[in-house]
Amino acid sequence: VDFVVNAVLAVAASPPPDAKPRIYHVASGSRNPLRYRRFPDIGREYFGEKPLRDRYGQAIGAPTWTYPTRSELAARARTALRVTEAAQWVVERLPLGAGASPLSDNLNAERERLERGLGLIQLYGVYTEVDCIFDTRNLISVWDKLSPAEQKTFPFDPALYTWDHYMKDVHIPTVLRMSRQETAARRGKQPTGSTLVKAAGDSVRSAIDRRSGRSDVLAVFDVDGTLVETNVVEYFLWMRLRAQPLEDWPSFMAEMLREAPRWLYLERRSRAEFQRSFYRQYDGLDYEVMRRLGREALNAVTLRRVYPEGMRRIREHKRAGHHVLLLTGALDVVVEPLAELLEVEVDCAHLLEKDGRMTGDLQSPPPAGEARATLLEEYASSHGLVLSESFAYADSLSDLPMLELVSTPVVVNPDARLSQVAGQRGWRVERWRMAPGNWRPPMPDPRSPEYREAVRR
Repeated sequence: VDFVVNAVLAVAASPPPDAKPRIYHVASGSRNPLRYRRFPDIGREYFGEKPLRDRYGQAIGAPTWTYPTRSELAARARTALRVTEAAQWVVERLPLGAGASPLSDNLNAERERLERGLGLIQLYGVYTEVDCIFDTRNLISVWDKLSPAEQKTFPFDPALYTWDHYMKDVHIPTVLRMSRQETAARRGKQPTGSTLVKAAGDSVRSAIDRRSGRSDVLAVFDVDGTLVETNVVEYFLWMRLRAQPLEDWPSFMAEMLREAPRWLYLERRSRAEFQRSFYRQYDGLDYEVMRRLGREALNAVTLRRVYPEGMRRIREHKRAGHHVLLLTGALDVVVEPLAELLEVEVDCAHLLEKDGRMTGDLQSPPPAGEARATLLEEYASSHGLVLSESFAYADSLSDLPMLELVSTPVVVNPDARLSQVAGQRGWRVERWRMAPGNWRPPMPDPRSPEYREAVRR
């Protein structure tokens, strides 16, 4: 910019004698050209001497540019983008829950990188195909007319700088500083970058501390996948297997497997539709028996697969004087024992009864999606709670309307789709894990006295 301003002043002070239009290229041009091939060579030389380093302090090798044409590079990027999008489509539809989110996050980051690359190719690729050099003779003719003192005060000769010095000592270091990359070896295994990202848990705890003592603050928790590593299917399987003879297990499991593809499809399409369909499996079951089995499941299933960090977070909210609510689509028979243990309120699904037996039909619409947000608004209004100062913890995209209502949404072990949304919106993401040794799916032990007693009943 300084060169351009100085050149404008010099031309204005010494206009063409014939008053005819002249073009003055204030560029390196023919005076000091930087050819396309030299540019990546300089970069490779620089990073060969001062390499970027990964999170473990190891040097990242500088790539070798092969000079593909613009069309070749764009075709490669589009192909890679299609493959990435296809992989992301598959991952988001696999029934892996939170286990798929790291892979989905990587695919999403790769997709964004490829989209940025395609944008740069479209924007700047045409310049790589321009075979020309700007003529700087008119510019230099004005430069030569200046006195040495004027040339020192108002420099604009492109020959005054060398490309190696500019690129290696000015341009590349400035770009690295602006992007906060580090080229010095790191002593510890810390993420690359001049500032470390704060742990999400620490920032949430700070928010809890700032709102300590406020009884109008709500902390609402989803249960399945957020507080407990389980789902409505696992509870049903455990209770049904617990109540029937071992010889009936194969036929029961075969029936469940036959229905599994349909349930997976419904769950992907709508959490509410899945719950309506799946809960019909309870049709005809004795309500009191299921309540008893649900209480047994507290120890056999829930507490074995609970996230200790989730339990600690609930205690932190309670110590801060916040109102704590479990808002879930799980049935009352399995979630109410947990709420009683934690001494918190719960809003969950209830099935209609007839003559002491469950009908398989819900008493009210499933608390999922927009319905969950509506329930939360009604609950907050009736209890005098301020959602704009409240917290919400959830793991699934179906919980998005609920998360959007509060000031502090916390995404816990998100599925692939919610993980993508959380990244786009800058929401806090936390990874909670079960206690070691509880990875096995919950299954009744047919050798136990409790099982034999339950079957006799």
